[in-house]
Amino acid sequence: MIRAVVAIALAAALLSAALPAVESAAADRTASALDRDVDRIERAGASLLADDDPGGRRVLTISVPAGSLVAAGVDSVTLRCRPDCVVRYVLGSGTVRTRRIELPLVTPDGAVRFGTPGDHRLVLGLAEGDDGRVVTVRG
Repeated sequence: MIRAVVAIALAAALLSAALPAVESAAADRTASALDRDVDRIERAGASLLADDDPGGRRVLTISVPAGSLVAAGVDSVTLRCRPDCVVRYVLGSGTVRTRRIELPLVTPDGAVRFGTPGDHRLVLGLAEGDDGRVVTVRG
């Protein structure tokens, strides 16, 4: 009986010590996945600027992960271009991460925001702006 109680207590202690590491790894995995999506946005925008004429476009799928044992939940992903273009995402734990995008981007319909898990479509287009060619972003 005492062995069983000690075994249960030891298992509970090990589990409580390991859970923060699992949660941290899940948050890191989610942040890495979202950073890869931001990299894809930058590459697609750079490709439009380098290779296409105004009117060209690229369609990307952005994946917002749901919370699970191996991925942290995401409350929102927002792409905003006032005054600088940034992608800001808020993890379920409250952690906020922001990445600046170094391209001439505009969001003509306002900030693009994804607040639900799953795949979301993002359309990048090439247009002539007041200061030259710009990449438009619509969700």
